[in-house]
Amino acid sequence: MWILWFAMLQGVFIIQWVLGKGIPGGDNIEAPMAAWLWVLCFAPILVATGIRWGVIPKLKLPQQQIVAMIVGLSLSEAPVFFSLFLVGPDYPQNQLAVLMVAVVSLIQFAPSYATPGYQQEM
Repeated sequence: MWILWFAMLQGVFIIQWVLGKGIPGGDNIEAPMAAWLWVLCFAPILVATGIRWGVIPKLKLPQQQIVAMIVGLSLSEAPVFFSLFLVGPDYPQNQLAVLMVAVVSLIQFAPSYATPGYQQEM
């Protein structure tokens, strides 16, 4: 599980570097970004956080945990794609904010719960 988690974590940087042509820089345009884009970027992260802290601790079998982890990691990575393709280059600071929040969301899925000897508090 650790290898999958680390690959997904590094994948978000590779996606940003290859598809986004590096880390976004510069200033946003004057007009504010549409509110629905913010919702689209942060709703998957909220669902992923719910999976991590609400669903995974209740799962006992490693097979169930890995499926939930992959779903949560995918939801955590989705906002990066949304920021690259829907937000676009007009809002580089917003793209950077979405990237940072997505990375934090990915980090929370570190599979410490799958480490031998790890005890979950109930």
